[in-house]
Formats: sequence, structure tokens, C-alpha cells
Amino acid sequence: MEYTTLNNEIKVPMVGFGVYQIAPSETVTAVTTALQKGYRMIDTADYYHNEKEVSQAVAQSDVPREQVFITSKIQPTADYATAMKEIDESVSRIGDYVDLMLIHWPGPANVENYRALEDAQKAGKVRSIGLSSFYGQEYQEILDKCDVVPVVDQNETHIFHQQREFHEQLEQDEVKLEAWSPLVEGVHDVFETPILRQIAQKHHRTTPQIMLRFLVQQGIIVLPRSENPAYIAEDIDLFSFELDIDDMMAIYKLDQEQSYFDNLF
Repeated sequence: MEYTTLNNEIKVPMVGFGVYQIAPSETVTAVTTALQKGYRMIDTADYYHNEKEVSQAVAQSDVPREQVFITSKIQPTADYATAMKEIDESVSRIGDYVDLMLIHWPGPANVENYRALEDAQKAGKVRSIGLSSFYGQEYQEILDKCDVVPVVDQNETHIFHQQREFHEQLEQDEVKLEAWSPLVEGVHDVFETPILRQIAQKHHRTTPQIMLRFLVQQGIIVLPRSENPAYIAEDIDLFSFELDIDDMMAIYKLDQEQSYFDNLF
């Protein structure tokens, strides 16, 4: 596993395990498998309804809690007090603290919500704070009006929506880009894309591994998700090969610069 350092000097893995759309009844098994395969970062959210099960899987594992980086997210709320209540409830479901808490997507009171995160961090409830699916003016407002620079902005990022310009801005602000849906959920036969298959054959890898390696090699944290033990193992096996400049240039050309999930939130 390779690690990157956040702007608050905390080191995190370049590959995390996402649990979006994994049913609570299946979450303990999936997270247990991920931990066994070497994952040390788990990404959940209040919206996913499986925070307790993530905590249960970590507690039951042989991996000490302090070695597992748990991210969760609050849904946007109307005011500071409601945001703080949501934070407290998430922390309670996960345990004594959360390693990283995000605002899941922009809402009606972004600055008030983020100030609640700042105060939760000061109180030791969360170790790091950040954003998810924030762009443009909504992203800039947090930087302009709040005190703590987000450690990450988690956004839809994959070969068809590469976020190259926004990634450059985040790097200038010392904010890490985290990729949700880095495999595009397999839509539109993405795994059969000819150039990706060619590159995968060249490196004796799978197409999903090429897609993930392309992002990791740019310093983008990836959060793949699967309930299949073989795929869970495959998605973390990204660090024994490297894409060359020809590979990277070919994949850059696949960028369509548009979201595949515009109506998700």
C-alpha cells in the first residue's frame, strides 16, 4: 500500500474501501473481507445506513482501531445546531471518534455545516474534516469563510470524468482529491473499452486495475467498492506495476469532461 499525507500531516492510504449501496446486512462481511485483504481505510456515510456495521466489522477484526481510517459524511442540514446533532449521531454509531467527516453534498447552509465540523474537530470528535461533491463557488465559499482548509474533496472522478482542471486547483489549495465511483460502476461496458483492454493485456492486469492505477498514479485517492472477495483483493493490488507515459496519454484522451451521475443527489 502507498500512502499520502493530508494537509494536517495525517497519512492515509491511497486506496480505500467504499460501502455505498452495500446493505447493512452485508456490510460486516464486506468490510471484514476488505480488512483481511489489506484495506486500512473505510468510507461510509449516514446516507448509507451502515455506519454501525462498519464499526462492528472493525471491532471484530484483528486490526487495531487506530490503524483503520474511517471516513463518514453528514447530509447537508439547514443550520449549525442540526449539523452538530448529525455529527454526534454519526460519531456515536461509529465509536469514540471518526477519522474524517465530510459534508456529503452541498446544501442550504454550507458554511454553518462546515463550522459545525470545525467545532467537532476542536472537540476531538473527528480528526479531520472535508467536503464531498463540492465544486466552484460552493467549494470556494468554504475556503473563503471558514478557518480550516478541508483535507479532501471527494468527487466523482474516473476515466470519463477525470477532473483534471479541478484537481489542479485542489492541489494548489493543498486539498486531496478523492475519487468516488472510480470504476464508473461498470456502466456502458466501460471494462470492455478497447484501449483499456489493450493496456491491461500489456501489463497482465485487469481493466479495473488499469482504471484505478491511472488515478492513483496522479495522486488521487480511490474508493472502489465490491462485495466479491476476488474483486476486493484485485482493487487494492495496484502498486506492483506502473503505467508508462503512452498509457497515461491514451487514457487522458478518454476524458469526456462530464458527470455520469448528475442526478445522484
